[in-house]
Amino acid sequence: MMLKTWVHGFAVAATSVVVVALTGAAPLAQSAPAKPPAQTQPATRLPASSVKLPPTVENAFKAAYPQATIKHTSHETEDGVEQYEIESTNQGRGLDVNYKPDGTVIVVEEEVTASELPAAVAAAVTTRYPKAIVTTRERATEGQKTYFELGLKGAPVKVVQLTADGKWISPKPAK
Repeated sequence: MMLKTWVHGFAVAATSVVVVALTGAAPLAQSAPAKPPAQTQPATRLPASSVKLPPTVENAFKAAYPQATIKHTSHETEDGVEQYEIESTNQGRGLDVNYKPDGTVIVVEEEVTASELPAAVAAAVTTRYPKAIVTTRERATEGQKTYFELGLKGAPVKVVQLTADGKWISPKPAK
């Protein structure tokens, strides 16, 4: 097997480096810093901008979504509730989960396809915003409550929320 190192953007066979070193010439590594090949990070390693999760939160997420890949984590207080948000992908779909520090789930937001969107939700959006294009679709679950959040383009609002039966949560219906 031939090993390679990177010098000035070119791959150089390790046997060449050994020959140069044995002849007494200066090693190539001194003339230019070696550039290691790109390495992929394991799914459990967090991006540099992410916060470290408490073990209770990390373990709860891994138990519930063992196949998910974490993209980003954050820590915030929203409506007086301290929480950790995990942005991830699970089986090719976006998945965001918010946890309390003790590992209790606050909300789960899962990406859904157009065919998974309830007909009542699609009809309500089309009726109110006939020229809008739906750019994102998520099913959100908070405890026993489920609703749908859609990103819109070409409408006076960017995000709408509706119950599964097509009732508006936000923006509130005009009176």
